[in-house]
Amino acid sequence: MSHFRTCQLTAFAMLTCHWQVASATVPASGSASPCWQSLWIWLGAAMLALVIITTVYLWHVRTLKKQKQDLEAEIKLRAMEVSAQREELEKVNLALLKVNKRQEAQQSELTRFLAVASHDLRQPMHALNLYLGALTNFELPAAMRPVVNNLRHCARTMDDMFANLLDLSRLDAQIVEPQLKEFAIAEVLGKLDVEFTPQALAKGLQFQIHHSLAIVNSDADLVEQILRNLIANAIRYTPTGHIVVNCLEFDQQLQIAVEDTGIGISTHDQETIFEEFFQVERKQESRRSTMGMGLGLAIVQRLVRLLNIPIKLQSQPDHGSTFAIGLPLAASQEMTDKHGRSKASNSASLLQALIVVIDDDENILMAMRGLLERWDARVITATSGAGALALCSEEIKIPDLLICDYRLKLNENGIDVINNFREEFNHLISAILITGDISPQLSDDAKAAGLILMHKPIQAENLHGTLTQLLNEAKQ
Repeated sequence: MSHFRTCQLTAFAMLTCHWQVASATVPASGSASPCWQSLWIWLGAAMLALVIITTVYLWHVRTLKKQKQDLEAEIKLRAMEVSAQREELEKVNLALLKVNKRQEAQQSELTRFLAVASHDLRQPMHALNLYLGALTNFELPAAMRPVVNNLRHCARTMDDMFANLLDLSRLDAQIVEPQLKEFAIAEVLGKLDVEFTPQALAKGLQFQIHHSLAIVNSDADLVEQILRNLIANAIRYTPTGHIVVNCLEFDQQLQIAVEDTGIGISTHDQETIFEEFFQVERKQESRRSTMGMGLGLAIVQRLVRLLNIPIKLQSQPDHGSTFAIGLPLAASQEMTDKHGRSKASNSASLLQALIVVIDDDENILMAMRGLLERWDARVITATSGAGALALCSEEIKIPDLLICDYRLKLNENGIDVINNFREEFNHLISAILITGDISPQLSDDAKAAGLILMHKPIQAENLHGTLTQLLNEAKQ
């Protein structure tokens, strides 16, 4: 600004000087020429404007330089802050990477544990159920029968608890991935009909499934597990009356409802019924006969979230309960296969049916032989596929049924063994694949090979129902 003021004073002095010179040259007696005076005035004005413009320009240049310096300083400061934040983020990312690696390692260990538990821990339970099933077919003293029945009840309870704990662990470990595909719901309902009809009858309950020919789009194994838990829960908490499974197509969904006449659930308990280890309060006399861990509905809740399907509950104390799930209907409802109500409930006999059992565990073979022979079947047992084929070559008759464990010694698996049997006899022999492996991939492989997949441990009545179902289908 001092430069601007200096320029103003200089311009004013020049104009004053020029004006004085012009005035001195004019005679005193005469007036100055207007043209001459105008020339000096315009010249002075032009010089003044030039000085002002130059001053303003220089002032703007100085301002821009100052803004540039301030901006550079700001950029430098921001760059330092960004660099510090980037270093901090790198530290955080490194820490998260370590945590993720640790979680992956723990996940891998948990997966391996569950795989071992699914196979090794199920094996003795499987043998125990087979032995108890065979024991009930013997003529026992009247005093011994209640003891055996209590043993079977304890074994079933331990089996259910073990299976529920494994299922809950797998779901919490997030190692279960749904395999969505179209399937006939009658396939699932038929299996459940075979499995739960004897249990309901043994408790004096009426059990009925209203079948549907609908095709749905979901995971068949997970849907079966949901319905199995709901039906088992209904049987456990229904002292008298009936349990009905209804199917209704509505709004592009198949609604499957499990209704019972059991003890019911209060409004307060309905808010926490899906939590782990929660059990509805019951009368003491019914508690002993329906003992459980309270995990069935917790597993159902996780499964419906995994499949992204709705679940509804309607219940009143002493007036029963209704659990309903909604499955999306498939775009096409054309049936490519013959599905319908399972025929396993027919009272078919295993009399003289030739059944080949293949398992690398001698205890399982002994238990299975004792159980099947009590059902009047002819039994061939072997620890390998080659050994079984050698024994069958001495028979004139083609085996009616194959029961094969999935994991055998010498890297042999049950699917390959069953396929070798079918090729050797040039006949599609009905077969059951037994395993403790609960991976979805094995389920798909067994279904592709046309096998019935059963998971250890197996209840004797469920095995009998499946065997009679396969024999009935083979006769048709």
